[in-house]
Amino acid sequence: MMIHAKARPLISKLSIPSPIKKYFMHQDWEIDLSNNTNPYVGSLANYPDICQNHLKDIYISTILSLKPSPKTKPKITRDNVLFTVGSMEGLDLMIRTFAEPNTDVICLTSPTFSAYEHWALIHNLTVKHVPLLGENLNHLFIKAIVDINPKMIFLCDPNNPVGSKLDVSIIPQLCESIEGFVVVDEAYIEFSDHPSSLYYLKRYKNLIILRTFSKAWGMAGVRCGAILADKLVINALRYVQLPFGLSTQAQETVKESLLNPDKIFDSWARIKMNRDTLVSELSKLKAVKKIYKSETNFIMPIFNDFVAVLERLKAHKINVLNCSGTIENSLRVSIGNEQQNRKFLEAIKEASGE
Repeated sequence: MMIHAKARPLISKLSIPSPIKKYFMHQDWEIDLSNNTNPYVGSLANYPDICQNHLKDIYISTILSLKPSPKTKPKITRDNVLFTVGSMEGLDLMIRTFAEPNTDVICLTSPTFSAYEHWALIHNLTVKHVPLLGENLNHLFIKAIVDINPKMIFLCDPNNPVGSKLDVSIIPQLCESIEGFVVVDEAYIEFSDHPSSLYYLKRYKNLIILRTFSKAWGMAGVRCGAILADKLVINALRYVQLPFGLSTQAQETVKESLLNPDKIFDSWARIKMNRDTLVSELSKLKAVKKIYKSETNFIMPIFNDFVAVLERLKAHKINVLNCSGTIENSLRVSIGNEQQNRKFLEAIKEASGE
């Protein structure tokens, strides 16, 4: 199996794990007597499907059908998809496969999802930060990243915790400007009104996209994510990924949701409507100084009297994420159902004295 030239030198010295090799290279048997499992207790006695070809076909068809999307559809095949145990496994896999400990540099944009730095530091990588710019923190100074020359740059797009989506020109500029990988984490892309970076995938071999079923698809407990990338990138990751990580039950749950997505799609529209309504109502209140433009299922307001807001939320037993260590006087607030949003709004009105 050919692997990407930028994989760590160690990877090329490894043999692909035997379960992966067996299933990918020898699928013409009718009876498998190689696994030492119990033949009398049903389908779950068998190991999970490691190829997941049918699931990949359904997934590709679904994500290419989502709007907004360009008129020209990208050519994505099974070879461009790797399912993972949540996007966290995807993040860890990419670092372990491509970044050399004590040598390589990882670039992050600030503010961003804290897990990127956490895993990079665990693997003894140097981490350098480049600040997000602009009124909605959706611009970057490309030259600063080029000067760092990172092995990878991680872009949370739309951003967590801010909620904004990067300017449309940034990702293609980065892919063309650096030799390292541009890793785009699209955990919240289903809530955005702008197309995914998926449509650049065939054009840029150094682009890697992370997806998850935990957020918009409502399956955080299932633990399923996906990596979308060039075939050689996917091949290299297979040498590092633990075989059979995605359980049979998880695969069946994801498949069922992909085949019957209407209820999920309706919920996305409802969440976006609730988000926009909540932003509109909060913007009228004296307690609220600013709200970043959000293309996610959360918002980040900045408050004038932050202490008063925290006190009222505590009194109403409403838990949100305090992000004031990242952006002063800010909270990240998930969009709940109509009743939950109304209670949150009432608490902020009380903090405003309204």
